Amino acid sequence: MRKLKLQIHITIDGFVGRQNGEMDCMNLNLDDDLRNYMIANLEQVDSILLTLGHNSKMSFIPYWASVAENKSDPFFALGKRLTDIPKIVFSRTLTDSEWANTKIINGDIVEEITKLKKQKGNDIMVYGGARFASILIKNRLVDEFHLLVNPVAIGSGLPIFKEFDSKQDLTLVKARQFDCGIVVLHYEPKRN
Repeated sequence: MRKLKLQIHITIDGFVGRQNGEMDCMNLNLDDDLRNYMIANLEQVDSILLTLGHNSKMSFIPYWASVAENKSDPFFALGKRLTDIPKIVFSRTLTDSEWANTKIINGDIVEEITKLKKQKGNDIMVYGGARFASILIKNRLVDEFHLLVNPVAIGSGLPIFKEFDSKQDLTLVKARQFDCGIVVLHYEPKRN
């Protein structure tokens, strides 16, 4: 079965953004080592799930495509990788993709991701917002958590760890600190 990897920026108090989704509290000035970590995290990935808010998904694909066209951009290698990997966008409103290398799915998130995980292939990376990540976590679909913990606390915002039916135990696989101040915590769920 394919692994579903969630990579997401998060504050030290557990939020992925402010109440309205603003990410101005996150450190997006990533150092070279963290960019290389993010590229390496995509090595075994052959699908990217984008289940971001409407405005975010409308900018994610074009933004990274423009980065991938500019070899002098410090994010070029990451942009190239993100552009080359096939993407799946979950949407209630879109039926056709205007972007190359992108498929739209309108079905039930849990059902569709369960099907994707059972297909042959490599890992699946999720870049998503709070609501989507919460659904995945609640339904125990995430096989690896890559939490990019930013050195900031905001007191309230959009959490991803909520609405559990029962406790979920995780095992720390690796923790790594980067010069930009972000600590990546790599966890895997404990399976019975």
